[in-house]
Amino acid sequence: MRIVINKQACIGCELCVNTCPEVFLEWGLHMRAAFEVKEPERYQALVRKAVEDCPARAISVT
Repeated sequence: MRIVINKQACIGCELCVNTCPEVFLEWGLHMRAAFEVKEPERYQALVRKAVEDCPARAISVT
């Protein structure tokens, strides 16, 4: 699972970090535009929720 974050669209609300800190806290520390999720099966439901709940629609998953 690859997560892509549109850094220009991101408003920094940290909803994604609060929803799935195991995945998105790492992004917040490194601010990469795209990254692979370790153990995607484990975090798939929470990542999908973060994508759906993002108020800026800044997160996509491939």
